[in-house]
Amino acid sequence: MSNLKTAHRTEDAIEPSPRWHQLHTRLQAAKRPIFQEIRSYPPQVAGCDLHFKALAEKRDAICRELDRLDSLRGARDDELDGFAVSSAFLAKGA
Repeated sequence: MSNLKTAHRTEDAIEPSPRWHQLHTRLQAAKRPIFQEIRSYPPQVAGCDLHFKALAEKRDAICRELDRLDSLRGARDDELDGFAVSSAFLAKGA
């Protein structure tokens, strides 16, 4: 189930590790202010607001990161560490 189309789902059959939960929590925390800013953004002329377009791209990117993390449910910690290093939304040493 894609984060771009529907609410984030966590009830899959594989029980994720504590490390997975930690990364998921951090991505959700990064996602909240992006979505809040989009919700509170003033109406604009369609197609003319570069800041809004950048926010929408950032929203889509964080949703793709959550989808990537979902695909790693049940992964080993070293695989999750690799994900954390590659994620644009997680600081080094995640």
